[in-house]
Amino acid sequence: MSIGALYADGRGRISDLVSGLGEEAAAPVPACPQWSVHDVVAHVTGVCADILAGNLAGVATDPWTAAQVDARRDRTIDEVVAEWSELAPHIEAMADNFGSAGNQLVADLTTHEHDIRGALGRPGAREVEGVMVAAEFVVTMGLDQSISAHALPALEVRADERSWVVGGTEPSGRLEAPAFELMRALTGRRSRRQIGALGWTVDPAPYLPALQFGPFTTRPTDLEE
Repeated sequence: MSIGALYADGRGRISDLVSGLGEEAAAPVPACPQWSVHDVVAHVTGVCADILAGNLAGVATDPWTAAQVDARRDRTIDEVVAEWSELAPHIEAMADNFGSAGNQLVADLTTHEHDIRGALGRPGAREVEGVMVAAEFVVTMGLDQSISAHALPALEVRADERSWVVGGTEPSGRLEAPAFELMRALTGRRSRRQIGALGWTVDPAPYLPALQFGPFTTRPTDLEE
């Protein structure tokens, strides 16, 4: 499935989850403690708006995402979804030309889909293709560089039937987890205890700092989904 189609697929699932929500739209999102369900939808909508407007200065930073949320704070969630439905097809039509940024777009959307699912108590869609795209993106574009930056031995990472060697060429051990759990662990949705309980063949302790990169930090408490 193309990147544009994967984004449209995830957008459809999120839209179905949140359309018509009443008070639940204000529900806090445990995976994003500063945001409500409404705020998360405002963010993903704002990403599309900012891409189309060329507003990419500070992309993915806290001020950039906060502005997206603030701009839509006074709209109902259905109004935000309507805006997203208008803007996103333009993004989806050209996403296959974005290179790695297209994978990042799908990774962000997929991560937030499961943030919303957790807030609403509606798990699902954990084996869709977007989950593997997200897992691969954070492994190859984030963890790889972070392990090297921390001067740690290379690591083999396995998710379902896929594997990557990051931080070098000769792995000293392996981290193995389902793609969904790997995605959540590498996007700040798991605690140190939960990450340590994944399938490691080496002591995970030296690697834990390297699992925090970009905007992602390890949670102080467990997140059960």
